[in-house]
Amino acid sequence: MLLPASVTDTRAAKKDKKKSAQEAEDPYAEYVWPPPPDEARIRLTDIVSGRSDVEDDSKLRRALLGSGPQGVYDWLKKPFGTAWDPQGRLLVSDTALHALLRFDRAGRRMDVLGTKGALTLDTPLGLEVATDGTIYVADVGIKRVLAFDPEGKLEAVYGREQELQNPTDVTLSPEGNRLYVADSKAHRIHVFDRETAELLVSFGRSGTAEGEFNYPTSLDFDAEGMLYVVDQLNSRVQILTSEGEFVDQFGNLGLEFGNFVRPKDVFIDPHGFILVSDGGLNNVQLFDLSLRLLTFIGRAGPRPGQFGIPSGIAVRGDEFAVVDQLNHRVQVFRFVTPRDSE
Repeated sequence: MLLPASVTDTRAAKKDKKKSAQEAEDPYAEYVWPPPPDEARIRLTDIVSGRSDVEDDSKLRRALLGSGPQGVYDWLKKPFGTAWDPQGRLLVSDTALHALLRFDRAGRRMDVLGTKGALTLDTPLGLEVATDGTIYVADVGIKRVLAFDPEGKLEAVYGREQELQNPTDVTLSPEGNRLYVADSKAHRIHVFDRETAELLVSFGRSGTAEGEFNYPTSLDFDAEGMLYVVDQLNSRVQILTSEGEFVDQFGNLGLEFGNFVRPKDVFIDPHGFILVSDGGLNNVQLFDLSLRLLTFIGRAGPRPGQFGIPSGIAVRGDEFAVVDQLNHRVQVFRFVTPRDSE
């Protein structure tokens, strides 16, 4: 039986009103993965492209109008790496701004780090933040890794003359006493003493065999102390011991899910998820510790949930951030189902 037009109009109006209320509360509510009718496991929660995205209190207005840049550092220009500090502030390196931007979404504040003093950032790439808040930045322009305190004061420099050719990423050992640096042009991983900045050991060489690299670009440790290395031009991720001995690898050159074209970053979260961004496929793939592909998010494009060369990844709690380079932004996602049940 057909309902009267007045009834159907009323129901439609109520549905539209409910949808409008949801969008006013969260304009990204419909961006979920996998898409319906499957149960959503990941959803987009925020997009940060500049100062107004943290200082403006209306997420809907930001989504509709975007950032309104006023100064040099008021919006991201060419972001690359990202990390969260212990206070939950989002750090983003920007190679075009020669700076590190820190977005405090809860405190509605943005700060600029690494631009003052005798030694400043030039081309900052990968980041690491220690539990005490110390920020480590790999800088290919000055061929050094710089360490800043939480207020942006330079504390230490790693890499003497000729020690580093092209440092692209940095990570701390699980014990926190060693600093591992990916040197892409040298096709090697360097290990520094965190306290003394002394180069302790280096491993790796150019090649395609196990334990060899073709432009290693990103590093991260899992909870068991295994080192994951994005071996970019070999289109794979290698897993090594902390001493550099080969353990396993996953991914090959290919367009199929589970393979890579131009992997950019790897991050292992506390639940054992391995996240890998791919600048060629314009997506982020999620694997478990058995190296099985679980799901992926994204494709090429400028819209929310799409990417123009995703690079740096950082995870904190149920949130993970992905740098979206050519779209000049960072997209923040959230796991919406318990990961322990995977």
